[in-house]
Amino acid sequence: MALQVHQRYKIVFLSQHPLGPKLSYTAVAKAVHCDLKTVKRWLKRWKQSKNLIDGTRPGRPRVTTPKQDQQVIALAEKETFVTSQDITNRFNKKGLDISQRTVRRRLNEAGAKYNRPLSKPLLTKNRREKRLKWSEDQRTTDWNQVIFSDETTIRMNSVKGLVWNLPGKKKAMRTVKHPLKVNVWGCFSARGFGRV
Repeated sequence: MALQVHQRYKIVFLSQHPLGPKLSYTAVAKAVHCDLKTVKRWLKRWKQSKNLIDGTRPGRPRVTTPKQDQQVIALAEKETFVTSQDITNRFNKKGLDISQRTVRRRLNEAGAKYNRPLSKPLLTKNRREKRLKWSEDQRTTDWNQVIFSDETTIRMNSVKGLVWNLPGKKKAMRTVKHPLKVNVWGCFSARGFGRV
């Protein structure tokens, strides 16, 4: 994925700027989350021209502006079951003619995946308080002497529909506590997994 302009300036600041920390190329690559070759390429460009803005590229220009790209991402974050068609329709109503494919590209560039949301049971205040108390009571527990067992549920009426999930922001759907289901039991401890 191409670096944004602010990331390119961050590379220069971290390694070259008099007030910066003057990090090594490897440390800069780690801080900016990019490849070492990318760091070297942008620093070479800075030394030559002091310009980190993209030049004119051949081919068709992007249909959307960076601000519109952010609006696409914001819609996918805000609304649970929004589809690329829904987002396209909203932009078309505003007079911007973009395709579903463009919307999907912008979301993919932001790291979004189109998949099922997490299913989260509702927790009452009483349950939350009990969980907190239990965790505080376990501070001195020797976990090598403990076996955890639990069930996983195969739901007969699972949450239907796909959602756009952005990195670090997984959407969750609230569900009823006791749907039709098949339970599978298992266990694990510090020594490994038990049989299902």
